[in-house]
Amino acid sequence: MNVTLKPLLRICVLVFFDDILIYSKNLEEHVEHIRQVFHLLAKDNWLLKRSKCQFARQSIAYLGHVISVEGVAMDPSKIQSIHSWPTPTDAKQLRSFLGLAGYYRKFVRHFAILARPLNDLLKKGTMFLWTSVHDGAFTSLKNALVTAPVLALPDFSRPFQIQTDASDMGVGAVLLQDGHPLAFISKALGPRTRSLSTYEKEYLAIMVAVDQWRSYLQHAEFVIFSDHRSLSHIADQRLHTPWQLKMYTKLVGLQYTVVYKPSTSNMAADALSRHPAPPAQLNAISYSTPEWLSEDVAGYDSDPASSKLLQQLAVAPSSHPPFTLVSGVLHYRGHVWIGCNHKL
Repeated sequence: MNVTLKPLLRICVLVFFDDILIYSKNLEEHVEHIRQVFHLLAKDNWLLKRSKCQFARQSIAYLGHVISVEGVAMDPSKIQSIHSWPTPTDAKQLRSFLGLAGYYRKFVRHFAILARPLNDLLKKGTMFLWTSVHDGAFTSLKNALVTAPVLALPDFSRPFQIQTDASDMGVGAVLLQDGHPLAFISKALGPRTRSLSTYEKEYLAIMVAVDQWRSYLQHAEFVIFSDHRSLSHIADQRLHTPWQLKMYTKLVGLQYTVVYKPSTSNMAADALSRHPAPPAQLNAISYSTPEWLSEDVAGYDSDPASSKLLQQLAVAPSSHPPFTLVSGVLHYRGHVWIGCNHKL
């Protein structure tokens, strides 16, 4: 199919296996594009099934997305499936949910940070134990997917912008055109990258964004907005650190300008790297009680002399402790109580 429609690919046609999407600016142009597609298909003896074809539509569902004049949105049927997804009870169900959710990660701000507890639960050797932390991440991720925004379609005749930000939890970026988001990306930081300096994390955010959207950025000059002022002089800095060398290799050959943008006006990317509300914490204190200690306590209760001494201990002044430990022997007001090798 790609060979047959090669003259029209990315001009007015997109192809995914046997799904053909024809897009045009107006109805007259659309009719002409359809005629050209039919001519190429007939030339190579391809057949179409009329019941599966739709023409002259201003909104159409394609590969799990709804494409319209407003932009690209998630398919409502997929949103309903995500909204009604039950709480996973094993790793297989959780993996299925994350597979569907990950397909729409470009629609969700701080997706990687929200999904981090769930992904950690799927690591090799990790016991599947669902806690309040995982339940909170599961609910937050579902809500973020259900309320995902409509993304604009890219226009290569206009310049692109990237807004990046970094925090202790992760790095994030958003691809923009005229202030409207085209895609989101985020990455949770692991133990090794979490110890990096703020300067290095800002470098990492830019590298992640450039790697992801290089096909959009290499055609013309683009702008990188960052809330780290020192990055605005990146083109004039000497390369001293490994991260500066990595940044140089990622940006070489691209036309870009780095502009400082304070956090107060960089809210889109700033929200990507910061979780709006930290997940609930499960705290617990545990201790062990030896069996011999329970037996000793039971023995004190059954012995009259021991019971009498314990009663006297209960009414003794707290400022004068009745027990003293000398060479492993416990004395009670001058009398030997019990020999021991541990503290009570």
